[in-house]
Amino acid sequence: MFEDDDEYGGGRGSSMFALQMLSTMAPVMIFMMVSSFLFPMLLYIVARWRDNKSPVGPDPQLGLKFALHFFRIQSYQLLLFGTAMLLYAMLSKEMKGPMREFIYRPAFGLLVPSAIVFGVASAMLGKTNNYGYPNVGRLLNGYNLMVSGLIGFAAFIWGFQVLFQKGESGEMGRIAWTGILVYTTAWVVQGALFGRAVLDAPPAANMPPSDLPPGPGVPGPMQKPLA
Repeated sequence: MFEDDDEYGGGRGSSMFALQMLSTMAPVMIFMMVSSFLFPMLLYIVARWRDNKSPVGPDPQLGLKFALHFFRIQSYQLLLFGTAMLLYAMLSKEMKGPMREFIYRPAFGLLVPSAIVFGVASAMLGKTNNYGYPNVGRLLNGYNLMVSGLIGFAAFIWGFQVLFQKGESGEMGRIAWTGILVYTTAWVVQGALFGRAVLDAPPAANMPPSDLPPGPGVPGPMQKPLA
């Protein structure tokens, strides 16, 4: 394709293609960096406010759970991004030989540490009162679903724009369909799991009981008469 490319896909043409790839990924990376820090800080304020309004008192592990969920979500999003990079490197027809390492190596550099952090954060969350006080988890999991959904929706639109344009879509089409395969799939799976967790969840421990009969320790005048 490029006049000064060698048989392995090196040379100035490959460098130009690498720069084009970086410019394509830059907006996504900037969005992820901004959303990774700005929105969780706003959610922390919301979580603290809701916790202070709780009728049964504050959650003693709110800060710890928020930090664990934060790192779990960031590592999950980096896992998706690394998977998309790896999948694109396999689908691309432009990259050849050592040029594929330009994508493969950074992709594995994201996947390995992200998988470790995701596993550690998930294991530590299991030792907290995350299931008894699920509000923090639901709040951040909803945010995580929105991030995956927004990127997946953008990739979905981009993919169909490429599909209906004239001529061959080329590498831009492969990038779009890579985003669809990774992010749109993650969006659907996350949405199904989050919906099931919220709709099928038992009443939270930090919610006031409703329509429950008083226990045996309640004084006589408060108890309902026997039928």
